[in-house]
Amino acid sequence: MMSPELRKALYTHLQTAIEIELSTIPIYLYTYYSIQRQPQNTDNLPNGQALATFANKAGGILMSVAVEEMLHMSLSCNILRALGGEPKLYCRSPGAYPTNLPHHKAGFSVGLEPLSAHQLDQFKIIEIPEAAGAPPQRDNWTSIGQFYRYILELIDETSDEDFGHAEEQVAAHRGYYSPNNVDTVYPKDGYYLKQPENPFDPVKRGASQAQYPNNRDSGHLIRIRSKADAHRAIHSIMLEGEGYTTDPTHKRDDPEHNEVSHWYKYDQLRQEIADFSAKDLADIVMPFPVNPTRASYPAQFLPLVDLANAVYSYLFLLTETAYRHKGDVQESIFYIGMHKGMIFILDKILGGMRYLSLNNPAGNVLAPTFENYSFTSLATAKQELINLCMAVPASLGLDSNILGRIQDLPDVNIGPDGIVRF
Repeated sequence: MMSPELRKALYTHLQTAIEIELSTIPIYLYTYYSIQRQPQNTDNLPNGQALATFANKAGGILMSVAVEEMLHMSLSCNILRALGGEPKLYCRSPGAYPTNLPHHKAGFSVGLEPLSAHQLDQFKIIEIPEAAGAPPQRDNWTSIGQFYRYILELIDETSDEDFGHAEEQVAAHRGYYSPNNVDTVYPKDGYYLKQPENPFDPVKRGASQAQYPNNRDSGHLIRIRSKADAHRAIHSIMLEGEGYTTDPTHKRDDPEHNEVSHWYKYDQLRQEIADFSAKDLADIVMPFPVNPTRASYPAQFLPLVDLANAVYSYLFLLTETAYRHKGDVQESIFYIGMHKGMIFILDKILGGMRYLSLNNPAGNVLAPTFENYSFTSLATAKQELINLCMAVPASLGLDSNILGRIQDLPDVNIGPDGIVRF
């Protein structure tokens, strides 16, 4: 049985690991939503096909990384829960941008910016592979791998009997984080839709074009029942993230040589974006402001900004609530809530708001701020979310289906009867 000191250290550093992932998710999503994956202004450009292809690839790869960061967050949550801890996610995103990553060496900060060569350089720093011989670090690390190696050292001091609470972990069998989905897959040729379809095999064109950024065995949650399971989960995070030092290109760092690291994905995009001018990129990148905040926006847009932040925060509140339950209750909260909330609500809100012009000299459009939204009471959080949706004026063009979809979300206020209500 582990000592109280070891338990406290593991609780502290696994929570930090969760908050590292919470720091990167909005940064990657912000850049993702700045990309027009089906640009309308490239058809008549000499390099229009190349631009459209790059836009789709950049969008697919960014979303593939964001999905894996969500997976890594849940893996860290599962380890923490296995040890008896309770993951904290609600209102644990960075308070403001730009931000340094938790416990990263001082002097580095990254913010909410549209797609650019500079932003891809920042992403490469986030995902930089650890240098050969770099020591495990709990503070002042320069590679996330150093921090996770420190956690591995702590796990080495545990025994299998320390890992209980298996049923309170998010289950591994539901495919919560599909490695390749409609938002991550991209075509070889951005103009493939303009090509004639074979009437005898209508799916052949799409199948031949599809590029899958993640491997089929990616995206799997692990239910932690032993020290070996915890080791496997941490190694999975490191292999899919910044990678190891076994390959100088960091394309395939894992022992099986089939997992492309986040750093490699961003490095490829960084090389490709150099082929395009600022004028070219303006045709595929929305004019998002840099590090926007609620306070920086005109008052007429605030109802929509507040709703976006509240939905974003409610999704993490759902996840945190799921870890306090098990069985059907947990699956209802996490599977229905997170998937419905992320795909059918938050995605539609963020995808739509970017077409609202701020009418400022820079020509910016409205973009998400990913600020924490603190609900007045967790007992009435869902109703507050509904009220925020109803307060958005029609002039802001909110999808008419959003209200119904929010009403269908699970309520985090679960009574003593243990029943999830919608």
